[in-house]
Amino acid sequence: MKFLTAIILLTVAVAMADKDEDDWNFFKFQFGKKHSPKEEGKRRLNFLARKRAMEKHNKENKEWQMGENKFSDLSEDEKVSLLGAKPTIRRERLISREVAYPVLDRALPASIDYRTHKCMQPVKDQGQCGSCWSFATIVPLEFNSCNKTGTAVALSEQMMVDCDTGNGGCNGGMYDRAWQFIQAKGGVMKSSSYAYTSGTTGTPGTSCKFASTAVGAKVASFGWVTPYPDPTAIMTNLQSNGPLPSGIKVLNSLYSYASGVYSDPACILADENDIEHAVVIVGYGTTTATATVPATPYWIVRNSWGSGWGLSGYFFMKRGVNMCNIESWAAFVKVV
Repeated sequence: MKFLTAIILLTVAVAMADKDEDDWNFFKFQFGKKHSPKEEGKRRLNFLARKRAMEKHNKENKEWQMGENKFSDLSEDEKVSLLGAKPTIRRERLISREVAYPVLDRALPASIDYRTHKCMQPVKDQGQCGSCWSFATIVPLEFNSCNKTGTAVALSEQMMVDCDTGNGGCNGGMYDRAWQFIQAKGGVMKSSSYAYTSGTTGTPGTSCKFASTAVGAKVASFGWVTPYPDPTAIMTNLQSNGPLPSGIKVLNSLYSYASGVYSDPACILADENDIEHAVVIVGYGTTTATATVPATPYWIVRNSWGSGWGLSGYFFMKRGVNMCNIESWAAFVKVV
């Protein structure tokens, strides 16, 4: 009997090992991964650990699901390099720039979704550079400029990485300081004249190639959404001011987001100032209740990790609980 049990266990172990190898090879094929012999073993271990965590999560969680993506074999240090929201002062010290949220002459709609709006540019990829702040800076400028002129425009994140000495290029920054820089500089260039290279060639300011003749948008004013954290204030500003950048805390679980309304008990934080990644809120809605999951209010959030991540570059995040501090750092910008 013991011998038979041992044979069965060995057979199961071999089958699991074969499946792991098949899954690893398919992952590499799917995402075009080519590792050196030195890197192969480490990357494979990272992938298998993430695979086990995803399988466990997807069995236990009905609200949102994880999936494999280009980050599934990255190390923890490599994941940290994708973050870059760095406020220089605490949120409660920014009151001087805050204004009351606009009073609308119409009721708030049940949902807003700017993802398919004619003024929303395609999702972009920041690469292995902590420039999320630059992408969060640019999205509302592109959207609001197009809304005002009727002409779509793609603006340069690379200009912000290279030229904005108030921020740190690939080492991080913040969208409010970036808008202030754009005001002082006289505008932000079009991406057709200053393409993104997924990095910086040195200290911001030393490799700047600014040309006023290629400016595509100018900042008129900007401010923080207040009161905070207040979902209604954000919803109101979304209707009147378009997409709103915000800062969030990023837990390891978010890297593997695939679908559903993201939430993590560890991301409802006591310290509102704990943020490290800049994203853009582009809408909101509420899921339809099912037999196992109640109706859940959510934000529609645009990321800068490429269209192959999440829901074509976007994700849903639970609304109304200040998940990962997203309701504490929303800001708006107006264009000239």
